[in-house]
Amino acid sequence: IFAYTNLNAYQFDFLTVRDVVSKVKKKFKKLKTLQATFTVISKKGGKVTRQNGRIRYKSRDKLMIRFYNGQKIVSNGKMMWIYIPSLNVVAEQDLNSKLGFFGKSSSGLKRLFMKYHYKFASKQQPEQTKEGKFYTLLLKQKESRSGFRRIKLWISEKYMIKKAQGQSSTGKNVQILFTNIRTNIPIKNGVFKFDIPSHARVIKNPMMSEVK
Repeated sequence: IFAYTNLNAYQFDFLTVRDVVSKVKKKFKKLKTLQATFTVISKKGGKVTRQNGRIRYKSRDKLMIRFYNGQKIVSNGKMMWIYIPSLNVVAEQDLNSKLGFFGKSSSGLKRLFMKYHYKFASKQQPEQTKEGKFYTLLLKQKESRSGFRRIKLWISEKYMIKKAQGQSSTGKNVQILFTNIRTNIPIKNGVFKFDIPSHARVIKNPMMSEVK
């Protein structure tokens, strides 16, 4: 009885993986704006490529991803443009279609966790790493599809995704690092305007809609 009473005096404060996922989704849903720099490292067959850029997000569903090599991914919430200057191509996608993870930015994170099984990567959470303490999650596709079969996420104690690593069915490994994260800062709507270059070839709605 004494032992039971003594245990009751303690406050048990621990998070399950579902708690962490819920807090991440709530954190993102409440964001008015977000700005960060990023690095993408891709590895396949011994070949390594690195890309850097800056991402800006504004609620609801406005997105600007600008790579320093000139590539851009822009969304005004209704349309999305992917500009690849080296190919002189613009992919123009209507976001009103059922696009899953590529659809509305605010629902992309929710859909990600719907499409994947997830668990903690280790028993000790948050996990101590060289970069600090992070909740580490392992995600696995519920159904085999294109894209990443497995994903690992590093989530800060403030419930921001700081790092993601994915493995595709073709053996390609992609790692994304986010730094200089700033939230709820003023970002003008003009940032998310995209003018298609007059010389560019336009591909309409290249992404197939999901089957219900």
